[in-house]
Amino acid sequence: MIATVFDTRTGASQVSITDLPRHLATGGFFWLDIADASADEPTSTWLPRFGQRARFELGPQQVRISTFTAGATGGPIEVHVLFTHAWLLTVRAGAGNAMDRVHRVYGTFRNEIASNPALGLLIVLDDFIASFHPILDQAEQALYELEDEILRTPREAQLQQLSTLRQQLSSLHRLWEPQREAVATFSVAVGGVPGMSEKAEHFRDYAERIADLIDKIDDLRQRIRDAMESYGTSVSNRQARIINRLTILSAIFLPLTFLTGFFGMNFQWLIESIASFRVFLILGIGLFVATLVTTLALFHGRGWLDGDRRTSRANGRSTGAGRRAS
Repeated sequence: MIATVFDTRTGASQVSITDLPRHLATGGFFWLDIADASADEPTSTWLPRFGQRARFELGPQQVRISTFTAGATGGPIEVHVLFTHAWLLTVRAGAGNAMDRVHRVYGTFRNEIASNPALGLLIVLDDFIASFHPILDQAEQALYELEDEILRTPREAQLQQLSTLRQQLSSLHRLWEPQREAVATFSVAVGGVPGMSEKAEHFRDYAERIADLIDKIDDLRQRIRDAMESYGTSVSNRQARIINRLTILSAIFLPLTFLTGFFGMNFQWLIESIASFRVFLILGIGLFVATLVTTLALFHGRGWLDGDRRTSRANGRSTGAGRRAS
């Protein structure tokens, strides 16, 4: 385990578990942050048990919280928080860069925390939420790129990427939805305690931050659903264009096939009357070329031949408009 003590008088220091009693006997408010906590440690008997449900409870002497923060790899790390007016304890199941930021912020406001210990708790809790924002920003950027690629060239690999993003966001939603309910219940309970109305207001602000995080997660999940529908639409349109090309190709050769079949019939008049090379050029070649040119001109006039280019230009305009709007 890695233990870091943040004392409002002496600042931060990283200590071993055996030296903790000496460093904690300062008489002032302190924050003890323990990373990489494991049930195999000899001192694990006094550590909170991991694998619990979302918890936000107000006891007679302390506040007990079970929540999550983002680890170095982006995955959620379970965190247990115990808070009293004399100390703050955070125990994490893993370590990561996510807590480095709150360590710096905590050191900046240590004088304010000395006079108002609840501020230290709120700084830590806010950073737990903030640690997930880079993950959501990366998911949003990946989603932007997938949306553009789907409009241009839909591929099955894109659908798999969307599915992976959806699973990641669904996991985050399952983590934080119980947290929102627990904090809302906690805020009501704290508000009913005499002299705790100001602290209840702080926790209501924390609940709003959780709600904002969940709203962003839900918005990304909805965009993923829309992107999957767009993928299905793009694939259907692509198949429709292929069928349209085949239909046009068949329509072009249909009159040529008719002429070939007509002049291929062995009627006696055709055999006796159409025997010169000049007639062959007129009927055998000229008529076929004229029929082909007439058919292509008719299709071009109706806009059937340049439908793909129009669709590509329309998709390009919609993509550009979407980028300008974002």
